[in-house]
Amino acid sequence: MRYSGLQGGATMPLTRLKEEYLEQDGVRFLMEDEAGSTVACRVSHEALRDHADRMHFSGADGAVFDAYRELIEEVASEAHDAEGPFDAYGRILVTSGALARVTRSA
Repeated sequence: MRYSGLQGGATMPLTRLKEEYLEQDGVRFLMEDEAGSTVACRVSHEALRDHADRMHFSGADGAVFDAYRELIEEVASEAHDAEGPFDAYGRILVTSGALARVTRSA
């Protein structure tokens, strides 16, 4: 699925590394770049709650992540291309504002 809100409609350089994820301070998940290097990512609890509210979706962080995972991964990939933002541990951070921008332009 492609979302038109991403810059230039470029292909996603990051791909899903594992199906598993960790619910902690939002959701942490792993992706990999074109060279096969692991890229740690996190979507914040605030971003998941705000996105759920915008989409009239109810559920815990993991349920929101599952429902909108492709979108969240694309936003993470765009953040990787833009070299940030990152959380305090160096993980690519998907923010509420980034999800809102992509959702509005889709």
